[in-house]
Amino acid sequence: MTQPVDLTNLRSMTDGDVEMEKVLFEEFCSSFDDGVISLQNSLGVESSESWRKQAHSLKGISLNLGAMHLGELCKKAQDGCNEDKTNKEELLNKITSEYQQVKNFLLSLH
Repeated sequence: MTQPVDLTNLRSMTDGDVEMEKVLFEEFCSSFDDGVISLQNSLGVESSESWRKQAHSLKGISLNLGAMHLGELCKKAQDGCNEDKTNKEELLNKITSEYQQVKNFLLSLH
């Protein structure tokens, strides 16, 4: 199995600064935790635009970090903003599961 995060781009931006990486990882996790809560609160069809915006935001921070699979799942959520609650819940479960893998990976680094 491949790693859930490709750190190549991030490490080139931080020039190997471990402390900066820690700060970025903490910020990513904090933002993602908040984003998951927002997605949970936007499961209904009446909240499809809120769901789309939050999924878009999570896609961006995932891809910037190098969590490509997580970013792909968030893109599916963004594109599926008009899906019914059951489909959104299923996708949210996949996102949450992948996020946990990303988070565990990041925590194992420092």
